[in-house]
Formats: sequence, C-alpha cells, structure tokens
Amino acid sequence: MSAPPVSAGGSLRARAFPPNWPLRIGALLFVAYVIYAAGIVDIRWERFVQGLGNGARFLGRMFPPNLAHDKMQLLAQGMLESLQIAIIATGAGVLLALPIGLCAARNLMPLPVTVLARGLIALCRTFHPVIVAILFVKAVGFGALAGILALIVATIGFIAKLIAEAIEEMSMKPIEALRAAGSPFLSVVTMGVVPQVLPRFIGFAAYQLDSNLRNSALVGLVGGGGIGATLFTAFQRFDYDFVLTIIIAIILAVMAGEILSAFMRRVYQDEAPSGEVKIGAAGPVWHRFTTAERSMRLAFWGLAALALGWSVQTIEVIPEFLYDAPAQTVDLFARMWPIDWAYFPKTVQQALIETLHTATLGTILAILLATPVALMCARNITSSAWVNTLGRFILVATRSVHTLVWALFFVAVFGPGALAGVLAVAVHSIGFTGKFLAEAIEEAKPGPIEALRAAGAPWGSVLLKGFWPQVKPAFLAVSLFRWDINVRESAVLGLVGAGGLGVALQAAMDNLYWDQVGLVLAVIFAVVVVTEIVTATLRAKVI
Repeated sequence: MSAPPVSAGGSLRARAFPPNWPLRIGALLFVAYVIYAAGIVDIRWERFVQGLGNGARFLGRMFPPNLAHDKMQLLAQGMLESLQIAIIATGAGVLLALPIGLCAARNLMPLPVTVLARGLIALCRTFHPVIVAILFVKAVGFGALAGILALIVATIGFIAKLIAEAIEEMSMKPIEALRAAGSPFLSVVTMGVVPQVLPRFIGFAAYQLDSNLRNSALVGLVGGGGIGATLFTAFQRFDYDFVLTIIIAIILAVMAGEILSAFMRRVYQDEAPSGEVKIGAAGPVWHRFTTAERSMRLAFWGLAALALGWSVQTIEVIPEFLYDAPAQTVDLFARMWPIDWAYFPKTVQQALIETLHTATLGTILAILLATPVALMCARNITSSAWVNTLGRFILVATRSVHTLVWALFFVAVFGPGALAGVLAVAVHSIGFTGKFLAEAIEEAKPGPIEALRAAGAPWGSVLLKGFWPQVKPAFLAVSLFRWDINVRESAVLGLVGAGGLGVALQAAMDNLYWDQVGLVLAVIFAVVVVTEIVTATLRAKVI
C-alpha cells in the first residue's frame, strides 16, 4: 500500500474530497442565468414586496367564503357540468385511444401504420388543452361541447401513448403462441394483448379521469363550459369571496377523484389476487378472483356505464353546432394561411423569450419550494403523522388548482406580466414535483442511511450523503419532465395577462388577425417539439 499524500509541511491532507470545480462553475453560471432571466422578464424585489401588500388585501376580500343560496346554485351547476364534461371526455377519449395506441405499438403493427399513429398521438399532445379548447370554441361555439372535444383530444394523446408503451413492454410469448395456432388478429388482441395490458389501462384511465376533472375547470376559462366559466366570471366581477368558494369546491372534487382513481387502481391492479376454489360437477375448480372481487369489478363497469349514460343524457349540448363544425374548422384554418411571418420579430420573438424564461424560472422556484414539502411527506424522514398529512395536503391543493387559475390570482395580486406567470407555474408545479420526489425518497435503500446515523452523522449529512445519491436520478428526471410541461403551460398564461406567447395569441385573436394566430400556433408547436428533443437528450445523458 502506498502512503497517504503528505503536504509540504509534512502533515496529512485534511481534505478528503478535492474541490469540484466544474460543479462550482456550473453553479455560478446558474446563478448568473437566474439574475439575467429575472431582469429580462422584469422581476424586481420592489414589485414583489408591493404585491405582498396587495395579496394581503386580496386574501382579506376572499374570506369568509360566500355561501349564499344563489351562489351555491351557480356552484352546483358549474361543478355538475364539469363532472359531466370530465366523464364524457374520458369515456370517449379512452375508446378512441385504444385503437390508436394499438396501431402505434411497433411490436404488433407494420412501420407505416405505427408512424401514422404516433404522428397523430404527437399532434394531440403538442398543444395545450386551452389552445385546443379555443379552436373548438371557434368551430362549435361556446359551451360544454367545446370543452368535451378539447379534453377528448388531450385524453387521446395521453392514453394512446401509454397504451402503446404498455403493449411494447408486454411479453410476446402468448402472442407468438396464438399466431402459431392460426388465430386471427382480433383473437390475438383480445386473448393475448388485453389480459396483459388491462390492469395498466385501468390505471391510466383512472388517472385521466382525475386529470380531466381538473382540466374541465380549465377549459371553461376560454368558453368551454363547466365551473371554469363560473370562476372566470367571478374574477371579472371582483367577487373574490365566491372565487374562494369555487376553489375550495374544485380542491374537494379533485381529492374525491384521486380517492376514486386510487380505489379503481387497487381493484384492477392486484398482482396477487386471493382467488377461491369452488366445487363443480367435475370436481374442485380454482377461480382467479373471488366472488366479491368479481362482483366489485362488475359493479365498477356498471357504475361507469351509468355515469357515462347519465352525463350524455343530461349535459346541455346543442348538437346542431356539430353540423357546420367541419365547414367552420376549414374556414378557420384557411384564414390562418398564409402565415404572417412579419409578426414574429415585432411581437412573437420577445413573447417566446419571455415564455421560456417563465417556464425555467418557474421550474427552479418550484423545485426550491417542493423539496421541503417532499421531506415533510417522506415517512422515512418525517415520522410525525401530522406533518405528513400537512405536506400531502399542500401537494394536493397546489396541483388541484390549475396553472391558469393560479395565474388569475397572481395577476390580481402582482399585476399583469411574467412575475405572475413565474409564480403560477411554480406553485402549481409543487404538487407534481413534490409528489414524485417524496416517492423517490421513500424508495431509498435504508442501508447507507442507517450506517450514517449509526456513525453519528448530522441530519444534513444524512440527506446529502445518504439520500441524495439515491434520489438524484429521479430528481433530475422529474425536474426535466416538469420543465417540459411548464413550457406548454407558460405558452398560454398570457391569455389571463401573465405574459408570454399567450399575450400575442390573445391580441391576434381579439383583432381577428388569424394569419398571426397561425404564426403563434406554429411557434408553439416548434417550441414543444424542440423541448421534447432537448429533455429526451438530457435524460439519456444525465440520468
């Protein structure tokens, strides 16, 4: 063995770890970017402090919540319509996503079919539901129908992508056996594919119902019906105590939706069901599921069918608007062509820069805010049940209220501009980032943590040396994925005055300059594609 290195004075080197200069330089560049981006989007400390005073007065006008009888009637009507929109959009979107996801699976379909299906999925996922809702409002008019169609498009993009990935990850042995036996394609799908992907499909559908319940409040802000229209009207009338009532109702509805979706996943994603043995004419027969489990599954399908039928029968939709929807859509896109490229350097370029800075600064702030909340939620770090419950409530509450609704709130407090957009993106992202970070912390292996604690390491050292090396890959993945989402979110915040491309889009629509609207949509499409490529590349290299 070689002797430990000795310094010029003859003593052992005290520093076990040499300084990481690339990391230090990267940290300096990071701080420099934050200062630069904050200056570009006019985020100043004086403006923030002034907004805190406005926020105190704003919150004072929100309390107590307005529970008047006429307000409760409006709330009930809006929430009922939002629930109907979510149920119909989820049911129709899932049914349409199934064949599209099947066609997108490369292990089942030929290349031309998968390319076409994946292109359709990418198109459905590219534009934010608000932008899709705006286009449908122009095509079929204001009301629930536009919101339903917008959420169907979002559902197709989400469910079809995940179904295709689930099919590609399944075992091919049952498929090959069925093909060798000469089974037709439909039999291969029903007997070989469906049994393998059904549990995951139910989980995807349950999550999408929960997501559509949140987004149904979102599309109403642009005329797509539901509680969002009631919320936006209350903001315009400065009826802030009723705004708080609506927000509380949305949070409670989303929490109920999460409980329902968790129950559905538990019923259908049981990997080791108990089963039962029944005595038949031919002797004992083992059944995979017990009578109670089969009854529960049948009850779920019955309730789902009843809910979908009730929603279709009771929601106020004018079917006549569908008759000329194709003609209106063709006319709308015809007005967008040719695109007014001269509008880019005048307005869109600056709005694009502001959007990217808003998304990046909002993501950074979200990570800073979500990290302590995640530590509160992680049971292997925080043993107090009260602290865990508080942390989980923060996660649910922040992600239950959509970014556009948070933007409305922060615009009222801090005024129009990118500051409201950054804060809206950050607060809404706390729920997503904190949830996945807390799960990653709870999944950390206890061995290194226990060794550090046994050695008497302080709490900070346990986090830095025990948890961080294990959580780092998930942390980077969640941060990159959230930034990708926040770029889409930031592109529409300007519709409520929070800066970015949404301001340019709203101005072009207000003036009926559809060639400029086409330019903004083309820029959003290009930005989303580029950010997906960038995040995929970074995940492959860093994680």
